Amino acid sequence: MWSQKKYIGSAKEREDLCRLYIEFDGDMDRIMESALCAETEDEPRIRKVLQSLIEAQEIPAYRAFTHESAHKRRNRRGKVAMEREEAEARQREMGISSEDSLTALIKRKQQSNEQKFNSLISDLEDKYCEDEPKRKSAK
Repeated sequence: MWSQKKYIGSAKEREDLCRLYIEFDGDMDRIMESALCAETEDEPRIRKVLQSLIEAQEIPAYRAFTHESAHKRRNRRGKVAMEREEAEARQREMGISSEDSLTALIKRKQQSNEQKFNSLISDLEDKYCEDEPKRKSAK
């Protein structure tokens, strides 16, 4: 079974980071967005892994990685923090906590779909179903 604890620091993570580094020509913004189990706090660890791969000459040294400015790093962290705050604000707006957010959203969506379906059926019944035909009284 796959787990985050087993993945972090594994050969598979190293292989994935190597692939992402080459695919994105060393652009840490894109690497951090695409890496599995990567949070802002993991950036120094990921940078260290990539630097060791460069030193071992397993991957090329792209200028975007080796000469990344501190300003670009701060912008990346700021963007992530802003997105996190926005997500938390939306959760508060919707009245859900982070623990049960997915479950609550799924239930709300199911209820909404059920109401829409019932409304559709009701509209179709009104449109296409005739009232019971009036019976002629037998005399």
